[in-house]
Amino acid sequence: MHVTSDVATPRLMPSEQLARQQRHSRVRVIDALVGGKNNYAEDRDVAARIAQALPGGFRGAKRLFTEDFWFRVRVCRMLSSRAEIKHFVLCGVDQIATGITPLHELIQRDEPDAVVVYVEPELNSQRHALREFDSTLKSRGPVVRVVHDDIYDPALLTRLFENASVPLEDSAPVALVHCAATLPFLPSDSHTTAADVTAGQIDTLPEGSFFAASHLCIPDNAADDAAIVTAASILEESGFVARIFQSPAEITELFAGLPLVVPSPHATQPKPVPCWKWYTAGPLLERFDVDDYNVGAVAHKGKPWPYA
Repeated sequence: MHVTSDVATPRLMPSEQLARQQRHSRVRVIDALVGGKNNYAEDRDVAARIAQALPGGFRGAKRLFTEDFWFRVRVCRMLSSRAEIKHFVLCGVDQIATGITPLHELIQRDEPDAVVVYVEPELNSQRHALREFDSTLKSRGPVVRVVHDDIYDPALLTRLFENASVPLEDSAPVALVHCAATLPFLPSDSHTTAADVTAGQIDTLPEGSFFAASHLCIPDNAADDAAIVTAASILEESGFVARIFQSPAEITELFAGLPLVVPSPHATQPKPVPCWKWYTAGPLLERFDVDDYNVGAVAHKGKPWPYA
């Protein structure tokens, strides 16, 4: 199968030596998959091999992460407008230079008083986002913070609440968002599971908070299981974890038993659904085989919510 590459010509990064030191990068590999410029030759090689395995090649891979982004946008806008959430903790920085407005700008366009905190474990990616997004040096305007911390630590939120430079309060509801393939790329040396990570972080959330997550999925009606197995093997060989894809039942466990928000006005059963289906604006103009390979859901902690 011939795959046409949509990877952009990369900008010069600090050094290829740094790339070797930070060899396995979730952010850079995804950046290469979606056509960004903040990646190295090794990242592009991994991305090309994954695209070769996935239905739709690079277009299919870009579709996966683009729909993931718009899922986050719809989630955050709903929580801002209907639940009046004003504090957002976004695990993992957005892929930069993909032609899409950063998520915090879309959130704060609707709610200028919203506080957005990005948390990124990859130091080089965090520093890049710090220069692009963080509002610390601005005298006015919406508040955005970019923090370097371990998004896979169940005690993450405890540290954020105790960090004087992070404008969060442990008494105010928070929207915690684990998307952009954060949980699928749980490091193999973390000695924990994605469900353990989310359970600990959910336990720390104040009452009235929300937890949103997406995860790469092996759908029950997958047209090509072999593609999923091959893509997972490529990532494992490249130093990433082997459990990149999980079943719908396993993904449901990530929400630690919290009640889920129904995924659309017409849905009767709250459950994880393909990201493009969650309160979608309408039918897709073009369908890809990978459209069902990434599912998402939103859970609420506390008293029943009218939209749950």
